[in-house]
This record gives sequence, C-alpha cells and structure tokens, in this order.
Amino acid sequence: MQFAKKYWKSILGLALVLALVFYAYVLGNRVKDAETKHQQALVLNEQQAQDKNVLQNQLDMSKQNAEMLANFIKSAQTGQIQPVTHFTIQAPTVQKASEQVAERINARDSTLPPVALEKTDNTIVVPNTNKTPQANYDVAVFKNNNYRNWEWSTGYGQHGSDRYIPIELQRNFSKDAAVSVEYHVGGREKGYEVKYTRKTDKLFLMF
Repeated sequence: MQFAKKYWKSILGLALVLALVFYAYVLGNRVKDAETKHQQALVLNEQQAQDKNVLQNQLDMSKQNAEMLANFIKSAQTGQIQPVTHFTIQAPTVQKASEQVAERINARDSTLPPVALEKTDNTIVVPNTNKTPQANYDVAVFKNNNYRNWEWSTGYGQHGSDRYIPIELQRNFSKDAAVSVEYHVGGREKGYEVKYTRKTDKLFLMF
C-alpha cells in the first residue's frame, strides 16, 4: 500500500502508456487488415488510372498522393517514363489480359519478376488498349507506397542531473502524419510523451 502511495504517479503513467500501446496495437491490426486488402493487385483502365479521384477512392489514399500517382501513370502511358514492369499477354480481350496479370501477382507467381511481387501499399495493373504487332496486349504494373509502417527508437536523455533512457514507438499513417508514444525509463522521475507528427513543405507558410 505504501508502495502504491509513493509511486502512484509512475504507476499511473505506466498504465497510460500501456493503454496507449494497446490502442496502437488494435489500431495497427485494423490498419493492417485494410492494407492487406489494398495490397491486392487492382485492375484499372487507362482513363481510371489517370483519374486522381478514382485513385483516391479505390486505393484509399490522400488527394496529394493520388495526384502524384495519376501524374506518374500518365507519364508512363505516354512513354515519358517506365512503369515498374510490364508484360505482353495473349488474351481474347484487354480486360482478360489485365486480369491474368493481376491474378498471377495476387497468387505470388514465382515466375514473375521479383519487382512485380514486391510488397507495397498498392499494386495497379493498367493495360495498353493498343495491341502489339503479334496481336497481344501490353499490360503495365505500377507500385505505390503510402508510407504506413512502424518505427521505434531509444537513446539517452538528461534533464538537469536526472538521466534517463527514452523509448519511443511511432506509427506512420502516411507520408505526412504519424502518432508516437515515448516513455522515459531509469530517471528519478518517470515521464512519458504522446505526440502527433505532421510533415509540411513550408513552416508557417514561409520556409
């Protein structure tokens, strides 16, 4: 009982950190389930693949990421840059050709190039509606990352004469946003921080 009275702040802080870690774990599992769904190869036609609104809705990405991806695909479709990879497929229709490629990617077909099977947030299969001279279809594969992952860090901290070890767990939800929990271990006074991180191109609209 005396122990609880003496260290109630540390106990409360630890309980809050554990609750936050549990919340992050549950939220992470939900995000992981959604990520697994979105990691399945998606077939889009040329017009859809260049439409930022379609990409934003179909792939559950931010407007900024959708615009960047749409511009990249447009450049690839016009021959300015190359897609991640592409295949020449013999099929009765362009839709069937695209579906064949998507099915092989989702089945983790080991005969495909490793880059086509690379784990990313999204895989987009887009056909070229013009047949090749051999009466086959050219199908392009695009990969996209939304920067959803975990980070952890530790180090050394000091506040006055009090020394401690900070342990931080961070969940990145996109290229621009993250939530982190940091707990201070070993000092005379226990402490923790909960932070929301937001990236921006300009600080206070000036830099």
